[in-house]
Amino acid sequence: MTDQPAEPQQTKTVQTDAEQHLPEELAAFANGRAVRLRIVRHAETEHNVNHVLQGVSDSPITGSGREQIAAVAEHLSSERFDLAFSSDLQRTRTTAEGILAALDPQPPLEHTALLREWNFGAHEERPAADVWGEVIVEHGFEVDRELSALRTIGEQVGWRGLFDTIAKLDSSGQAEQAAGTVLRADAALEHVIRAAAAVPGEEQVEVLLVSHGGFITSLLRQLVPEVTPDVILPNCSVTTVSLAAGSLEWQLDAIGEVADARA
Repeated sequence: MTDQPAEPQQTKTVQTDAEQHLPEELAAFANGRAVRLRIVRHAETEHNVNHVLQGVSDSPITGSGREQIAAVAEHLSSERFDLAFSSDLQRTRTTAEGILAALDPQPPLEHTALLREWNFGAHEERPAADVWGEVIVEHGFEVDRELSALRTIGEQVGWRGLFDTIAKLDSSGQAEQAAGTVLRADAALEHVIRAAAAVPGEEQVEVLLVSHGGFITSLLRQLVPEVTPDVILPNCSVTTVSLAAGSLEWQLDAIGEVADARA
């Protein structure tokens, strides 16, 4: 397992269909097949520890992060996976490779830009407190009441409004709007579910997805919107969503489960 410095990240325009699918429409892509998604957030990075807005930028995985990878790999080592997908950013690649190293047999791994974190444009690699401070001021609140202000803003405009404000304040014009991120999550899920439906056999298809804190929430809102929490899940946590054979209804089986890194 390696954690080499990532190449400079450039914004990629991801081509997606203009239409967002409903959860049952995404389920229909499975063609009646039972599917289980095990969705893992990447391991802790230096930017996470230092509270730096990360987005599509990368930073090295910490020592604690490597322990997290070992723990989640052990936790999942007894499971069978037919397919594996990972964001193409280095922190997710390293996490996915660590998990797959503990599996026998190992499933094929596909890296895709569809599973990347939100792109924050010129806000990338800025202190998160500075960015949120600007969001607070934009909505007419006092920065010294940051936590209560963000809660109030969130109640007023929702998660989409918060992140659309970040995009509005982006001087580069590269930051993703919430609507674009939703369509990207939708396209990622369609791609994964169609691939699962194509796996030979009739038994439940087991899929590993390794992505990012903010984007995992976007994925969950496409499948189980009524029960998706407005939180960023812990590093290397495992969230499980399943679809029974012949069903069009997704089930949230577990959210944010964390393996004990000390075990």
